[in-house]
Amino acid sequence: MRYFFCSLLLGSVLLAQQEYQPVQNFSNSQGTFYVDGISYQYAAGKDYTVVAAAHSAINHKFLAVKLRVYNAGQHSVTIKPEDVLVEDAVAARALTPVSAMSLADKMRKPYNMARYSVSNGGGDTSEAPITSDMMNPQFMQMMRAMALRTPTSAAAVGQNLLYTDTPGALESEAPRGSAECDQVCRLRLRESQQTDALTQLQRYTSPDYVEQCSLRSNTIPPRANVGGVLYFPLGKLAQESSALNHVKKRRIVRVTVPVDGESFQFVLLVE
Repeated sequence: MRYFFCSLLLGSVLLAQQEYQPVQNFSNSQGTFYVDGISYQYAAGKDYTVVAAAHSAINHKFLAVKLRVYNAGQHSVTIKPEDVLVEDAVAARALTPVSAMSLADKMRKPYNMARYSVSNGGGDTSEAPITSDMMNPQFMQMMRAMALRTPTSAAAVGQNLLYTDTPGALESEAPRGSAECDQVCRLRLRESQQTDALTQLQRYTSPDYVEQCSLRSNTIPPRANVGGVLYFPLGKLAQESSALNHVKKRRIVRVTVPVDGESFQFVLLVE
């Protein structure tokens, strides 16, 4: 009888351990690359790859967290901004995001334009991003095809019109003119093909651009990707204390991105 109760107790303990065992599966395949001096981290799982970066933006008033999710699986997957967890790693607490729409509305207020370094449309526009409201759809298609610089990925549609049907997945072949392009090379090329959002958000920018580059809920089909930016008040982030006077205090965030049962986690230094 004593052995029976011992076995029953041991079985209960094992069952309790299984019941409360974490179900998160964090990816261990990670790396780092740089675009215009900004550090990007990536994590590759079984079917998905996530790229993340963080930087102060909008006149150092907000934290911008940029994410991109690649779907290399066989079925579509949906991502939602509200599922992404961004934590203050120093204060050990979750951060509350600011919606791109409400942030853009604040930037449009006349008394906030100087505070948020809002572009008024004057001055040098050579650094301004090209947005969809500046040109017609046909010209946008031509610009995207020219930016790819890969004739095999573009097809002629009609006369004097180029259109690319590449949805944005990681290409398996190396770009023309390069000896070899590995995964890090392809990830970096994708982020540097257009004006980097984190770089642009550090300059004079517009409320429309803040909304345009925000991360939205999207369903990602196979061999495609979706990216965007999340915004957080920078003043809410705690600074890491340092005993050395010459060492600059740092802000650090922990970003967790769940994708179809997989979890991708990053620890990012905010510059």
